[in-house]
Amino acid sequence: MTINLYTMLKTLLFTLQNGKNLSSGMQLLANSAKNKREKAVYIGIHNDLKEGRTFSQALEKHRIGSLDVIQFVTMAEKGVDFKTALAKIIHYLEVKEEFERESSDKISLPLIYFSIASLIVVGVKFIAVPYQIGKSMQHSQEIIQLIGTHLQLAQFLTNLLFISLLLVAGYFLVLLLSIFSHSHLLQGLAKQLALLFPLTSTIVMKFEKFILFSMIGEMLKSGISFKKAIQSSIETTSVTRYKKALQESLHSIKHEGKLILHSKLYDNIEKGLLTGVGSSAQVGRVMLEISSRARTDALALSTKFFRMITFLSILLMAFAVFIEFYTVVLTQILIQKGLIDATRGVAF
Repeated sequence: MTINLYTMLKTLLFTLQNGKNLSSGMQLLANSAKNKREKAVYIGIHNDLKEGRTFSQALEKHRIGSLDVIQFVTMAEKGVDFKTALAKIIHYLEVKEEFERESSDKISLPLIYFSIASLIVVGVKFIAVPYQIGKSMQHSQEIIQLIGTHLQLAQFLTNLLFISLLLVAGYFLVLLLSIFSHSHLLQGLAKQLALLFPLTSTIVMKFEKFILFSMIGEMLKSGISFKKAIQSSIETTSVTRYKKALQESLHSIKHEGKLILHSKLYDNIEKGLLTGVGSSAQVGRVMLEISSRARTDALALSTKFFRMITFLSILLMAFAVFIEFYTVVLTQILIQKGLIDATRGVAF
């Protein structure tokens, strides 16, 4: 069972706003838990807080929240106003979840088509072909040879469809896991694979930029220093290109006192938006604007990707229907033709 992090943080924010502490909020969550597993997790976090662990350490221990959220909480704990930062974390989660909802609407159709095509492949390969071979054994040697050649081609087409399904579905799955997986390890592996393929690499880069700049912007607006926000983003991202650019930016801020507008992170429009910006709060607002642009680009590209996958899945399903017709219907037609030819031969 997965703990609803958004609901938990909303409850904790409400508790803090009413003058209580995090420990009291966790106790409130434990008392209102819907089941024993959820209650045990909340009590575990409550005990961790009492033992001196930070909230972020407790979240990480109980595997609640993605790496970027845990980093955000860690930085919030080091900031001036945790309550304000917590509100920004909640807003950050809302933006992420909205992106996931907008993307998930485009996922259902390819999944349906892949499922239907997969069922046909399994049915033809493991049921229809063996059944037709068994039935053909009841006839003459000529019919057996005729059907055998026909079914060998059906088996080849089925294997070809199976491999095509694996490739297209794997391509589709890699992008889904790289963006939506809640497992740090699985998401990291999928992200590295997605960066190797056309279109998925661009989508992952845009999505990563959306997440990073949204996190940095919300951190800056909540009072966390720019250095800490950049450091947190370095520890969060698994995209090497962004990590190196952020490390160079952090080095420049520490040793030269200026922000490098790295071309790997900012395009010309974004550089123009950041030029001359003064306070951290102003930089935070610009970072959120940059995040919004990246989110729009990521959604547009993912829509294009899902349309392509939907089209391919429809073609694969149509191919699967043809194979089923070829295996079941045409086999029976060949058998009937063979019997008719044999009968004519005997009559003659």
